[in-house]
Amino acid sequence: MPKSFKITYIDKFDVTNIQQQPVLLNSQYTTDDKPPYPQSKIYKSRDRISKDDFEKYLIEHEMEENAFGRFNEEVFNKFIRKEYIHSFYSNSHQLFILNGKKKFVLDFCKKTKDWNYIVIKTIQIDMGSLLEKLPHVKGVWFSFKNGLIRASALMGANIESTNDFKNYNTLGEISTLSFHFEYNNITHPIMLVNDGTVVLQSNYTEISQELDLVLEVKKQLLDGIFQKVEV
Repeated sequence: MPKSFKITYIDKFDVTNIQQQPVLLNSQYTTDDKPPYPQSKIYKSRDRISKDDFEKYLIEHEMEENAFGRFNEEVFNKFIRKEYIHSFYSNSHQLFILNGKKKFVLDFCKKTKDWNYIVIKTIQIDMGSLLEKLPHVKGVWFSFKNGLIRASALMGANIESTNDFKNYNTLGEISTLSFHFEYNNITHPIMLVNDGTVVLQSNYTEISQELDLVLEVKKQLLDGIFQKVEV
C-alpha cells in the first residue's frame, strides 16, 4: 500500500512541553453554548526510530467536513473529522516529515502559520529539473491553468519521449512524476509530487527503512532543485 511522506523544514519546534505531555497546538476558544473549533494536539511517541536523530511525534488533527447526515434526531450538514498524522522530527537535518492522509497533512501545514509551538516551511520542487535527472519515467501528471481540463496523466514506458508528453508539457505544468529509484541494489517504485511529497509504492517492514529511502531520494534527486516556501 502506498505511503506518502511530505518533506517540510522546521524553523521552530518547542519540544520541551511536548516531551512531558500532549500539547494543544491551536488556542481558539468558543463560548459555552458552542462546540469547540477543530483542534490539533501533538504527542511524543514511544516508538524508537533508528535513523539519525529522528524522533516520532503523533499529531491528532481535526478539520471540518461538509456532509449531510443525522445523529439520532439531529440533522447536520457538517461535522468535525479527526485523523492521525505521523511526524518525524530531526534537529540535525532541520526536517519535519509528515505521513498521513493528504488533505489532513496539507490542512495541518496551512494552520501552522497561526501557531506558536511549531513553525515550518514547505518546499516546491522544480519538476523540469527533476525530469532531467531521471533516466526514464513511467507516469506523469500535468496540471493546466487554462481550458476545461484541469489535470491529465500519461502512463507507460519512456513516455517522456512521446508526442503526447511534449504536447502536454507545452500546455501545462508537471505536478507529479512516477519512476524507479535504485538504492542498495534494490529497485524502488517512487512517486514525487511538486509540493515535496515522496510516495513509496512498495511495502517496508520498518519506518526507519522508509525514512532512509525518503532521505536518499531527497539527497540524490531533490537537493538543489527546490525552494523553501512560507506556509
